[in-house]
Amino acid sequence: MIERSYRNALPRLTIVVVVGLTLASRVVAFAVQPIEQPFSDSEDADIAADDAREQDQGGDDEDPASSLHALSCLEGEGGNEQDGARRGVQKRDFIKKRRLEVAALGGYYASDALSSTYLYGAALSFFLSEDFGLEFLVTRNPVMFRLEEAFNSFDRERHFQSGVAWNALGAMLWAPVHAKLRWSERHITHADLLLVAGAGETAHESVQGLTFQVGAGIKLYLARYVSLRFDVRDLMVPQEVLSRGRTTHNLVTMFGLCAWVPG
Repeated sequence: MIERSYRNALPRLTIVVVVGLTLASRVVAFAVQPIEQPFSDSEDADIAADDAREQDQGGDDEDPASSLHALSCLEGEGGNEQDGARRGVQKRDFIKKRRLEVAALGGYYASDALSSTYLYGAALSFFLSEDFGLEFLVTRNPVMFRLEEAFNSFDRERHFQSGVAWNALGAMLWAPVHAKLRWSERHITHADLLLVAGAGETAHESVQGLTFQVGAGIKLYLARYVSLRFDVRDLMVPQEVLSRGRTTHNLVTMFGLCAWVPG
């Protein structure tokens, strides 16, 4: 019985061994076979040589006048008959360095502790360079407390006296960004983005110390030596209102027309 089973299994084992050796030989042959490269080294050299010849021919055919035209686009202002409608790097209307600026200002004073009102004044600035300048600002605004009637209803006495406040503030000006606003095909307006920080004095009986200010603004140069100004500032004023003192944050929005003194 065992001998018959051995005789039946022997042919099957022989077939399995033959098939396994055949597959192993094919796998070894595939692994040893080198990978074909789609491009030989000679073909790569020919392609590089062709590219170099094309670049040389392109450089020889380039018109010298095109380079001069590109340079002229950078020099021209654009928007006139001479320069056409092209836009390159436009020159500034003038240089601010060592120039005085006189501004007439007006706007809205959003008071923190008191009633909001209007303000107006003037500013004188001197720029040490194109980016840094000094400013002296003087403004006048009414000081009122419209909610006082609610307090007067108890004792019929006036606790807050309305009046006028004068602000004399100095500040450092920093213009880190010079912008250009394009309104049409032939008109570009130059502008400066400003950061402001400084301190000064507010003349009113409710004020208990120095006034500090921080803010930002933009200047639009409408014409040579004439600009339009827009400022937003936070005036930090220590005030005492109805026997209660604290530091108030008053938001001031100002518009102004500026004139530059020619140098």
